[in-house]
Amino acid sequence: MDHASPLCSVVVLNYNGRHLLDSCLESVFLQSGLSFEVILVDNGSSDGSVRHVAERFPTVRIVASDVNLGYAGGNNLGVEHARGRLVVLLNNDTVVEPGWLVSLVDVGNREDVGVASSLVLTEGIPARYYEKNGSLNFVCHNIMRIFERKEDIFYGGGASLLFKKDLFALPFDGEYFAYCEDIYLGFRARFIGFRVVHADDSVVHHKGSATAGKQKSAFTSYLQERNRLLTMLIFFSWWTLVRIAPYFVFNLVAKLMLGALTRRHSLPGLLRAYWWLVAHPVEIAQKRRRMRAERRVNEREVISWMTGKLTNGETLPGRILNAVALAWCRLVRLKTVESLPAGLR
Repeated sequence: MDHASPLCSVVVLNYNGRHLLDSCLESVFLQSGLSFEVILVDNGSSDGSVRHVAERFPTVRIVASDVNLGYAGGNNLGVEHARGRLVVLLNNDTVVEPGWLVSLVDVGNREDVGVASSLVLTEGIPARYYEKNGSLNFVCHNIMRIFERKEDIFYGGGASLLFKKDLFALPFDGEYFAYCEDIYLGFRARFIGFRVVHADDSVVHHKGSATAGKQKSAFTSYLQERNRLLTMLIFFSWWTLVRIAPYFVFNLVAKLMLGALTRRHSLPGLLRAYWWLVAHPVEIAQKRRRMRAERRVNEREVISWMTGKLTNGETLPGRILNAVALAWCRLVRLKTVESLPAGLR
């Protein structure tokens, strides 16, 4: 590998993940066909990760933070040290297949592409969800099985994504800390006029676990809910926000009920998220101005890649909810991906 001027910088973020790093980094160093460097960003680990990598993988460039900066801040730190024109962000709980990197670069290096994402096979996710890529709805939930074409995707999943450094400099808003940063980057790419593309031949195995029945911590619920809604608030016009307000209301009521009756959401976390949004109007306005200054594409174009559906549910109640939501979109003239001919999505 040519470390003087690498084509690609692979940034692996780590927090107390020593037990994951050998399999992840070994699979990365088996990649061939192009020049790349590997940067490990350590988020203040206490498990000896830094020393282990320094001894086991001496060619890895290590950037160590004294504190946990989260996914957003940690990856921003890695990007600051990246020397490649193309930057790949890779989770430490992954193992990549041969050809992963060259396939991702082949797609991400296209002139009109701003972000490219690998095919990430996550433990516990049913195989049928990989038959078609999904899109985002108006409360930033991923709705599966939307696009007919393999390369179409709304945003690049953060487990393995590539972006062009000269387009974004630092890709994320450090305020996010964790959750929805990849969605944030996808919106940025689309609003400055670049495509987000799925690289189906770039295969990653993700050690994530199925957590559907697991109680979320208050902090996790807080970050997920705040960051989803914050993303919509900073990227879209007030007129669009008015038209999608019913989605916000339904989302709030449904999650408060689930938080009260089940363990799927933390009520304190949800309430903290909404309080943050109410208590920080100046900060939200500043973020809106920054994103508006970047914008090169009308939001109608971005909305045409989103879905009007509310839920992934395939039961009768889920189908009814989605039918009502899509009818509302037609009523208020929100032309989502469902309005496009099948051959264009």
